[in-house]
Amino acid sequence: MSSASQAPSSGAPTSPAPDRRRQRLASYTIRNMVYSTLIVLALVLVWWSLTYNPTEPQPRRVEVTTTASYAAEQAAWPVWVPEVGEGWTPTVAWFEPLEQLPTWHVSYVTPEGEYLAIHQASDASPDWEDSVLSGAEPVGEQVLPGPVGEQAWQAWEADSGNAENAWVLGPEVTGGATVVVHGTAGQAEAEELLRAVRAQE
Repeated sequence: MSSASQAPSSGAPTSPAPDRRRQRLASYTIRNMVYSTLIVLALVLVWWSLTYNPTEPQPRRVEVTTTASYAAEQAAWPVWVPEVGEGWTPTVAWFEPLEQLPTWHVSYVTPEGEYLAIHQASDASPDWEDSVLSGAEPVGEQVLPGPVGEQAWQAWEADSGNAENAWVLGPEVTGGATVVVHGTAGQAEAEELLRAVRAQE
């Protein structure tokens, strides 16, 4: 009896290695895309933060109290210091010569976004008034409030500049200094500012 030789089965199971390799490559590709996107976004944010420039520049807020105290120590007359509430942003405060006259100056951006300032000096000369009033012309009188009560102020107007609306009060009622309130703001905001003024000595 002849024994028939049986050939061993050579069919090996199909290896899943190529599928696993493809899955691994696909996951690497997706992860790399996510990382790349995050890096690009981070770079864009850094660039934007360095180059951001708002269309409307924000006014620079200054400290008024310290300068006002110094002015009150130096001046021979009561210094008018506004104690305004929120919405008023102080932008400039100084006590220094203007046209050779020691001058107190404080200015604000008003709640309506306008400019309003106080200039104050004794023995106001024509040059000093010209410098402060910037070409404005007198137009009459208006009664305005203030730390010395309601007074008749001389009203001035200009076509443009920082004295479109201006009001001047003489030294005879202020304790020795000419006071000029001026800016682009109207009378209502000028009155609001003056109601908040305290005479500091």
